[in-house]
Amino acid sequence: MVPRPNRLKRRNDFAQLRRYGRKKAHPLAVLIYCRNNEADSRFGFSASRRVGNAIKRNRGKRLLREAVRLSLPEIDSGWDCLFIVREKTPTAAFVDVQAAVLQLLERAKLIDATNNAPNVP
Repeated sequence: MVPRPNRLKRRNDFAQLRRYGRKKAHPLAVLIYCRNNEADSRFGFSASRRVGNAIKRNRGKRLLREAVRLSLPEIDSGWDCLFIVREKTPTAAFVDVQAAVLQLLERAKLIDATNNAPNVP
């Protein structure tokens, strides 16, 4: 679970992020990000019904949430990020999802590209 200060919760925050954020895409996920006025970076996770039933949508969000949680110390502060689940995410291996999250964060320049090894427990 992502710590409470690092969670996006309000509908207005999600709407503002979708409207003004920049977008990076990967076959397993989409990242929308923009600067915030907070000390911490905040993260939200979303899955449309196109992904599948509730079980698949929730699994996809859980995989992305855990990958972000493990990468949290490396991520720069002061960003709002929304990860959107794609159709392939629920059936992908965790290592692949984690690599996708790291790749998206690197392309958005939210983490240092030299530290790209996944932190698999």
